[in-house]
Amino acid sequence: MTPQEKASELFHKFYLVNSESVELETGEYDLVLSLDARDAKQCALIALEEILDALKFMPYGIQYLSARDYFEEVKEEIELL
Repeated sequence: MTPQEKASELFHKFYLVNSESVELETGEYDLVLSLDARDAKQCALIALEEILDALKFMPYGIQYLSARDYFEEVKEEIELL
């Protein structure tokens, strides 16, 4: 998964958290969101900071560098949303 795809996935997980579909008087359905885009973005950034902090406990090496670089790119992509 590319950093851009992961950023979008994380953002949407928070954006759609506790959302529900409700029936309107017209018989159509609409999605009621529990968070607005700004809050969802902030939650995704907080989650990424936690991931980056947890990576500090990994043994330093190629896997650490790859994971850190990947999640730094994901963070940058979320900031662009």
